Amino acid sequence: MDKLNNKKAFIAAISASQGPEFKYNEQAILEDYNIQGKNKSSLTIKILTIIGGFLATLAFIAFLLFAGLYRSEAGLLIFGSFFIIIAIWLNTAYDTLIIDTFSVSSYIIGFVLLAIGLAQMEIDMNIVTIVISITALISLFITQNYILSFISILTITSNFLILIIFNNLYDLIHLYIVITTLLLTYVFLNEARLITAGLKLSKLYNPSRIGLIIALLFGLIAIGKRYLIPISERHIWLPSIVMFCVIMYLAHLILAINKIETLKSKILIYTLSCLMLLPLTFSPSILGAIIIILLSFLVNYKTGVAIGIISFIYFISQYYYDLSFTLLTKSIILFSSGIVFLLFYLFTSKLPHSNEKI
Repeated sequence: MDKLNNKKAFIAAISASQGPEFKYNEQAILEDYNIQGKNKSSLTIKILTIIGGFLATLAFIAFLLFAGLYRSEAGLLIFGSFFIIIAIWLNTAYDTLIIDTFSVSSYIIGFVLLAIGLAQMEIDMNIVTIVISITALISLFITQNYILSFISILTITSNFLILIIFNNLYDLIHLYIVITTLLLTYVFLNEARLITAGLKLSKLYNPSRIGLIIALLFGLIAIGKRYLIPISERHIWLPSIVMFCVIMYLAHLILAINKIETLKSKILIYTLSCLMLLPLTFSPSILGAIIIILLSFLVNYKTGVAIGIISFIYFISQYYYDLSFTLLTKSIILFSSGIVFLLFYLFTSKLPHSNEKI
């Protein structure tokens, strides 16, 4: 009850600060808060519920397969479409934790059955991936459930990678990374605009944010681990051009937020940034991890910061492992990079903050 009263007081304080032009639906806000409170449970219960729902759905699918469903392409298509429709309907009609977990399992298995059915009909793989992507895109417009939207976004982006690999157009992975990077940057830097653009967009913002991060990581891993896919190393630097520009723009925003206005400080920071980034030109995976960290830091997205730091450590380690240099040369490279990072840290830590006297 105290939390509900605190919510009411918080809403009233915002209304008072914004004036009479501020409009809101207090009843709808409090009802949504009550629904979230009813569905709140421990992490253990959530994990067990998800596992239970997934196993129950798998058991039902196993029964259908034992009954000979795999021999019927039409049956696979019908049941796949049925599971997807049921999942979307359940999320539209109900808003409980147990229903959500069951619908997620149904949604995933529906896509699996649909893909298998289309493949067994010997339909071209390009058409199969396009059909799956369109189905996932349509579901985004119908329901904005967090997990279903996250799965849909990953399905759409993953299908682009499948198209690239299946058609042996491996160098197009660079274009995929560039587009994903720009989309992720746009979503992060336009948080307020997207959240206030409408109810559907506001619900899609969070799953889109984490979905695009994972989608970008898929592309970064594809080029970050040598020989994972046969790409030309002569073009490995192409995504770095866009990533370099994005990082410098983010550095500009961070300088503005910290009110660093002196020309000398700006030049020094930009110079140190360039010194850190130039050696990474042939490792766009590391630049991508830096972008994830900076974007998440700007909007205070802790999950994104954690993902960015973990991926940064992984890509640094992979880059170091893949270098065709002697151990001494590798050590010198890491030692030099470490010195630049330390200089950058020491310089920024000495800068006066906005609430300090110069």
